[in-house]
Amino acid sequence: MLPTDILVIVFLVSQVLFLIAAYVFAFSGIDDLIVDALYYGGIAWRSGPWAGLRQQDLERAHPDASCRPLAIMLPAWDEAEIIYPAVSRMIRQLDYPAYDIFIGVYPNDPKTIASARRLEQEHSNVFVAVNPLDGPTCKADCLNTILAAIAQTAATKELTYAGVIMQDAEDVMNAQALRIFNLALLDHDVIQLPVLSLRRSARLFTAGHYMDEFAEFHSKEVLVRQTLTGTVPGAGVGTCYSNRALKIAAAEGDVFSVQTLTEDYDFSMRLHSNNLGHHILWVRSQVAGVETPFAVTQEYFPSRFWASVRQKTRWTVGICFQGWALVGWKGTWLDRYFMWRDRKMIFFSHGIFVGYIAILLYAGLWLYQVLYPFAYRLPPLVELDSPLWSVIWFNVLLFVHRVVQRHIFSGYHYGWRALPLVIPRYFTAILINYLAMVRAIRQWRRHKRTGEPIGWDKTQHEFLDDPRAAKGGAP
Repeated sequence: MLPTDILVIVFLVSQVLFLIAAYVFAFSGIDDLIVDALYYGGIAWRSGPWAGLRQQDLERAHPDASCRPLAIMLPAWDEAEIIYPAVSRMIRQLDYPAYDIFIGVYPNDPKTIASARRLEQEHSNVFVAVNPLDGPTCKADCLNTILAAIAQTAATKELTYAGVIMQDAEDVMNAQALRIFNLALLDHDVIQLPVLSLRRSARLFTAGHYMDEFAEFHSKEVLVRQTLTGTVPGAGVGTCYSNRALKIAAAEGDVFSVQTLTEDYDFSMRLHSNNLGHHILWVRSQVAGVETPFAVTQEYFPSRFWASVRQKTRWTVGICFQGWALVGWKGTWLDRYFMWRDRKMIFFSHGIFVGYIAILLYAGLWLYQVLYPFAYRLPPLVELDSPLWSVIWFNVLLFVHRVVQRHIFSGYHYGWRALPLVIPRYFTAILINYLAMVRAIRQWRRHKRTGEPIGWDKTQHEFLDDPRAAKGGAP
C-alpha cells in the first residue's frame, strides 16, 4: 500500500487544482454565455446561415453588375503533390468568365515549381510567381510576392482586377464563389465566405473536431462580432480584398505583415483601425457545394494529432501573442472585448486543463481505496456542505450548454450522423488546443529571449480530387 502522507499530498494537490479550475471554468463560461445570449437574443440572426440570403438576392440588388476580372492567390511551399490536381479541379469547377490564378512558389522547391509551370503552360489564366528568397519564409512574404506579380500582370494586360482572393491549394471553392465576390465587392471592401471542414470519417476524432469548431464559430461567434464591431477576424482563405483595402494596407508598409504567422488576422485588425470592415457573408448558392447549399470554402483539416497541434500552435502564436504585440488593444471597448476573447486562453487554458488532471488524480485515489479497503480513507474532494457546490453545478450546466451548442451547429451543417461523436471530439479539441497553447508559449518565450523569428510551420495538407470519394464513410 502507498504511504498515508503520499495519499494526503495527492489529495491536497487534486483539491487545490480542482478549486482553481472550477472558478476559471465558470469565469470563462460566463464570457461565452454573453456571446450566446447576444446571438440567441437576435443580434446576429439577420446575417446567419438561416437568414435566407440567396445569390439571387445579390443579383437583384445589382442587376447591371458585370463580371469584372478577379485574381486568386495560392501560396505554395512543398505542395508538389497537390498543386496540380487542386488547381485543375478549381479551374474545372469555378463558374466565372474572368479570373486569373497566381501561384506563389520558392526557388528551392523545384518539384512545386515544376507542377506550377505545368499548369501555367496548360492554362492561359495561370501565372507563377517565384519568391526571391528561399523558402519557407512565411505565408505573408509569399503573398506579397504574389501581389507584385498580380500588379505586373494587370499592367501587361491593361486591366484592373476588381478584387484579389486568398485561397489555399487544398481548398474546395463553391462554383459560384467568384460571382458572389464580384457582387459583394460593390458593397464591401473585404468579404469573407465562411469556412467549413469537409465531412470526415467517424473514427477521425482529430479531423472531426474541426467540423464542430468551424461550424459553431463561423455560424455564431463571428456573426456577433461583426454585428457589434463591424469587422471579423480573417480566416486566411475564402477572402476577397478590394483594391481600396489593399492600397490602404500598402500605405503602412507590406500589404501582408511578415511579422506575424496569421497575416489574415493582422490584415483584418489593421483595416478595422482604418475604418474598413471585414464582412462575413452566408449566401445560399445557386449551385450547391460539397454537401452544403452555402457558398463556403471547405477543406480537409489535419487528421493526425500532432499535425493539428502544430497548425493550432501557429494560429495561437499569431493571434494571441503576435496579435497582442502588433495590434495591441486598440479600438472601442467592444473591439477590446473581442480581442480579449481572442487572447483569453493564454490565461484560462491552464486552469481548465488542470481541472481534468484533478479529476483524474482523485479518480485514481478513489480506485485505490476500492482496491485496498484497509487504505487510509480520504475525505470527499468537496464537502457536501461546501459553497463550492454552487460553482460546480453551474459548471455542469455550462458544460452541457457548450456540448448542446456543438450539437446544434454540427447537426445543422452535417446532419444527425455527425452528432453521436460530438462529445469525444469536444474532449479531443480541448487536448489539442491546450497542447497548442503550451507549444505556442514556449515558442514565444524563445523568440523574446533570442530574437529569432518563429518559422512558418506549414500544415501538411490533405487532398482528394473528388471530396465525395473520401474513404471511411460519414461521421
